[in-house]
Amino acid sequence: MSRDTYTKRRRFIQILSVLVLLSIPLRFFCFDLENECMRVFGRDFGLATMFYPLFGIVVLLLAVVGAGMKKGRLFCSHLCPMHMFLEKVNHPQNKSAGNRKLKVVLWSLLFSVLLTEVILSFFQPLENQIKLAASGNLPVIGTAVALFGGFMFLFVDYQERFCKKGCPYALIQMLLQSDQTRTMQFANPERTCTNCRKCEDICPMNLRARFESKGPDCTNCNLCAEACTEELGTGNTLFHFLDPEPVADQNA
Repeated sequence: MSRDTYTKRRRFIQILSVLVLLSIPLRFFCFDLENECMRVFGRDFGLATMFYPLFGIVVLLLAVVGAGMKKGRLFCSHLCPMHMFLEKVNHPQNKSAGNRKLKVVLWSLLFSVLLTEVILSFFQPLENQIKLAASGNLPVIGTAVALFGGFMFLFVDYQERFCKKGCPYALIQMLLQSDQTRTMQFANPERTCTNCRKCEDICPMNLRARFESKGPDCTNCNLCAEACTEELGTGNTLFHFLDPEPVADQNA
């Protein structure tokens, strides 16, 4: 399946986001309780200067939300671990696999362990966690169990339903999107669609891509467009991003 520039860029951003997550257990980016500072890739910010990294994080979050107002659910398709998980387990090869349930559990274990450790390691290094857990520290044990159990429930049982009904970002995106927000459009004026349903099979959100890609649950991941190109040939996809122009520009 050929990949266009959009998908290559999306994969690159996904890799960067995973590296940032891994930097937390490695203590490159964390909050050091002992020294009362925030460590950001080799530089420590004490209580007097901690405002700067926190302000940077807030600005980044606002930038993602702001970009989503124009470009759709970019956070989901570019940065969200749940979306990466769904792309893996809802891939057509895994959907039809006889051991699908086992694969879902194994990938769920991997993502749950990683995310649990990312959260815990932001405040305590792994060696401290092990020492505290071995000594019977209930807050650490309880937090780890609650986080791990919660993530396992989301990945094994809830999956895309969480993205559609429970994700805070999805709610924010739904409230902020407008008629100027980018959408994925299915257009078949020459009736060349072969009804192969590859676009539906590849959709990580389990949407009926031809009918629901314009809805609020579509993450603009572009996988349906690639699947259509594979079926109809290079450049012949029936899915296209639509960036509506502002009303003022249209009148001009």
